[in-house]
Amino acid sequence: MPLTNQDIYERIYTAISERRLLPGTKLSEERLAAAFQASRTRIREVLNRLSQELVIDLHLNRGAFVASPTPRDLSDVFAMRRAVERAIAAQLSAELAGSAGQSQLAAMRQHLKHEADARAAGDRAALAQLTGAFHLRLAECTENRLFIDTVRRLVALTGLAIAQYDALASSACPDHEHDDIVAAIEAGDPRRAERLMLEHLTHVEQGIRPPAETAGEMDFRQIFQLEPETPPRGTKQRRKPAAKA
Repeated sequence: MPLTNQDIYERIYTAISERRLLPGTKLSEERLAAAFQASRTRIREVLNRLSQELVIDLHLNRGAFVASPTPRDLSDVFAMRRAVERAIAAQLSAELAGSAGQSQLAAMRQHLKHEADARAAGDRAALAQLTGAFHLRLAECTENRLFIDTVRRLVALTGLAIAQYDALASSACPDHEHDDIVAAIEAGDPRRAERLMLEHLTHVEQGIRPPAETAGEMDFRQIFQLEPETPPRGTKQRRKPAAKA
């Protein structure tokens, strides 16, 4: 079944958010069109949309590149995150305490278990995805579309900054901090939840260090988790030369 523009957008956005596409990676329209089996016009529409969300930079006569946040960009992202996510933590503490929010809190506890499992297994890629998703899940619990859309963008931009400044910064979320935030929400303590969220975001920002090198050319079909391209019938596969002993 052909992918829609929304499908393509989600695949690229998720790959950027999960740091499978690193800052500075060139997003060739031709290669993306081949990977997604879509026209270059459709790919251009998706890239324009991603550019509006600041996760892609478009350069005249050079093409599209995954955004490379500057130190000022990083500071701006966390200033915005502190303003928005402290409000989310406080709101959820008022709404989810007691029996009213048991199903949502149970889902958050399950998410925290997945984080703990990934941390115990040393799976940094899974942990990076889960720690970012934690903040989005909190926003989703508010059922406020503006909170959800804003946090989604901010988490993606944070992922870009982490990928650019420190490939190991998935450890910037200390083991217990997400658990402590959920515990404060469950206890119905808005001030504590808000304070813990602010402290947590400060720790994440402080854990992002100076720039690392970005990746070179990448296999888009693998990154976007697409099926391998099937060669046309009658096309002979070129044999690889035997490895030398």
